[in-house]
Amino acid sequence: MEGYASGGLAASGDAGLAVLAGELAGLAGELAGAGAVRSFDEIEQQVMVRGRVLLRKVVQYVVDAQASAEWKLAGVADAAGVPRTRAERGHARTMVSQFGPVVIRRMAYRAPGQPNLYPRDAVLNLPPRRYSWPLQRTVVEYVLAGAYEQAQRLVAAATGITIGKQQLEQITIEAAADAPGFYPALAREQEPGQDRAGMPLAISADGKGVAMLPGECRRRGARAPGQRVRNFEKRRGTGEKGHKRMAQAGCVFDVGPAPRTPEQVMASKAGACGGQDTPRALRRWYTVDIAADRAATISAIFDEAERRDPGHARTWIALADGDNHQIEMIRGQAAARGITIVILIDFIHVIGYLWKAAWCFHAPRDPAIEAWVTARGLDILHGRVAGVIRQIRDLAGKNPPGPGSEHAKIIRTTLHYLQAKQPYLDYPAALAAGWPIATGVIEGACRHLVQDRMGITGARWSLAGAQAILWLRAIRANGDLDTYWNWHITQEHHRNHLSRYQPGFHLAA
Repeated sequence: MEGYASGGLAASGDAGLAVLAGELAGLAGELAGAGAVRSFDEIEQQVMVRGRVLLRKVVQYVVDAQASAEWKLAGVADAAGVPRTRAERGHARTMVSQFGPVVIRRMAYRAPGQPNLYPRDAVLNLPPRRYSWPLQRTVVEYVLAGAYEQAQRLVAAATGITIGKQQLEQITIEAAADAPGFYPALAREQEPGQDRAGMPLAISADGKGVAMLPGECRRRGARAPGQRVRNFEKRRGTGEKGHKRMAQAGCVFDVGPAPRTPEQVMASKAGACGGQDTPRALRRWYTVDIAADRAATISAIFDEAERRDPGHARTWIALADGDNHQIEMIRGQAAARGITIVILIDFIHVIGYLWKAAWCFHAPRDPAIEAWVTARGLDILHGRVAGVIRQIRDLAGKNPPGPGSEHAKIIRTTLHYLQAKQPYLDYPAALAAGWPIATGVIEGACRHLVQDRMGITGARWSLAGAQAILWLRAIRANGDLDTYWNWHITQEHHRNHLSRYQPGFHLAA
């Protein structure tokens, strides 16, 4: 069988298969022999290591058998119509499979001064890189799960193939090449059923910083990190440590309603809703982009939401953390598309402001702080935002903080926040309808899609490498990685092979 790799088929097909069967029987007989006693793990290890060699020979036998049956095609021409009139056998390239390197022989179609064409490469859909598609898919799975060094070790343990770290990164970047066009090209089937058609449709977006390599951060004019004046000689000061770039995450999901009361939401020591059911986020769809800005991410989640509800018949909800620019972009997208959307501010952010205000009116560690925050939170959930604003003002009037003090700044910020966000604090209607009032879904996405992989200690990312990882992790989280990979291989087949031939040429011949 080793002769196949150096001189084509050494014998007939039946003889080749007999050699393979003999090697398999020899391996089994050797391990089952009556010699030294072997432990089960030793048997398994030997079968795995030597079995790869045998499987590689099987692959080599198959491609050699196909090569021996290849005949000359007529009418081979490139995309420009230049014919290839000479056909030569014996042209070979090595492809590294999951079982080891395999030599693939094929016929070259040549013309003076023109690059060769290899129709058999197109039939086999060989990738430009020397690693096979299944091996590249294995690489992608491990790279998405952990650091490149860890992926390198796992790939070597699973396949016996050692791939360099830079090659792992390039394979991942190339694997994500078709991610931007995947969802626009994918006709997502709408699941029938009145239960889902009547469900509210929720969207949410947020950002998470990713540590980047020098020169990969967004530039903000003269105040970009590389352009700022250094205040200190030996260390960076405030505002001089800008090495992160914001990854913009977005999510679309159907809401399984669960009506609640404000008292259930604020119940202590019994879960977020006093032991009651909470709204469920169903059919979650994620997108993450670190190269584009927030506007592109919000446009993408609106596109996905419209694919789910093209007639705008469902109730649309936007969950925001209070960022004014984000709210304006959401409102702008909704207005441009003719969508009526309800924007709700994350209640956890509101509670955070109440806690800060409470510390201004109570002694440190005063147990009354928690009771005060709970009471004010209940007021807001019942729709009495104006009353909470008056109470904070009255307390500040009775015990005025020192001018310019931290407490004065906190009280002023809290009052301004509650006043500015009143249009987006309609919690009574949201709770009665069973809608979510917190941004836990998108904040969880920022953790498990971005931080868990991109925030590995010491990691610094190139823009292309970070974008590829984030795109593929989002596609995997959506449950579409298998569909994407098949679609990606189809696109690669067209780019690498079909596009090189004259239209109408049938490679299957």
